[in-house]
Amino acid sequence: MVRFSDIIKIRGKDGRKDESGRERVQEDKFRLSDSQAFKKEKKKEKIDLQPGTPLEDDVILEVVTYYEKFIERAMDVRDRVKSDQGISPSPVLSDLHDIINKGLTDALYEYAMSAPGDYEEMLIHTIDVTFTSLRVGRGMGYDTKMLLRLGLTAFFENVGMYKIPDSILKRTGKLGQEEIKVIKKHPEISSDILGRMGERYGWLAKVALQIHERLDGSGYPSGLKGGEISELASIIGLIDIYVAMIKKRAYREKFIQTDAIKSIIEASKGLFPPRIIKVFLTEISLFPVNSFVKLNNKSIGRVISTDKDQPLRPTIELIYDGLGNKMIDRQVINLSDNPLLYIEGSVDENETP
Repeated sequence: MVRFSDIIKIRGKDGRKDESGRERVQEDKFRLSDSQAFKKEKKKEKIDLQPGTPLEDDVILEVVTYYEKFIERAMDVRDRVKSDQGISPSPVLSDLHDIINKGLTDALYEYAMSAPGDYEEMLIHTIDVTFTSLRVGRGMGYDTKMLLRLGLTAFFENVGMYKIPDSILKRTGKLGQEEIKVIKKHPEISSDILGRMGERYGWLAKVALQIHERLDGSGYPSGLKGGEISELASIIGLIDIYVAMIKKRAYREKFIQTDAIKSIIEASKGLFPPRIIKVFLTEISLFPVNSFVKLNNKSIGRVISTDKDQPLRPTIELIYDGLGNKMIDRQVINLSDNPLLYIEGSVDENETP
């Protein structure tokens, strides 16, 4: 059986893809219309893959194919925005409908969290926010229509960032007040770009404008409060913070996932609706996918899936044994099935033996 870790290693050997020489994403010969995609009726029986479910070879390859396809979609959007061309939601909407209908949202989230960051920073951020949002949306009990709206907004909410000069986005030092003001304009720029999609997607432009609004009125650009803010915007806003924290940036190192979760718990009170925070913690877990942990037998492993019913007992792929020796043969332990083993704490990947 093919494993995510095997495919990631293979991709790692291939190196960075040549974005400059790629062909633009071709439109699908057959694509669901927007109205068809938003319908809840399904022609196929949904295969609901729960977190931690062993995946067959063809399913794993399908997950990787969809991940790469979304990267290509994001590249296409980036290029079109930078060259002042119009963008269409239809290709992304069709792909979202497919992965939701096939029950691949959790598998794509787990793969995205483990995939090497060998693409442009903003592209990776877009994909990570999209698939993490879908996972949380499922936890919120959203139906297909709401998941489509959530996923579509998560994918497009940052298009305005492509209009911010690289001299600001890629700066390694501390930004000045004027530069911060420029970056804070991106929600309005995004809303303006998305508003050109037409009246049917007026809701998309409105929600994208609210991603950085906060429950207590401390957000931007309008200082909205409480019920004035879309629930979709609050979900994406929280996930946008988390995903940014766990990735390395030009001006700082990445946070350990567990530290990022703890920081969000401490700082988000009063900024996001309590229910969203609760569902986020349930779905993402204190020990998120791809975080490194030390067990009570001194072995070190990487979290490969979480259990919402037992969030402190995820499934671990052992990396080092209790003596600090690197594991030769792959060994996976589901802590839910091993009561004598438990997590002592998180470990920085850079500090492993």
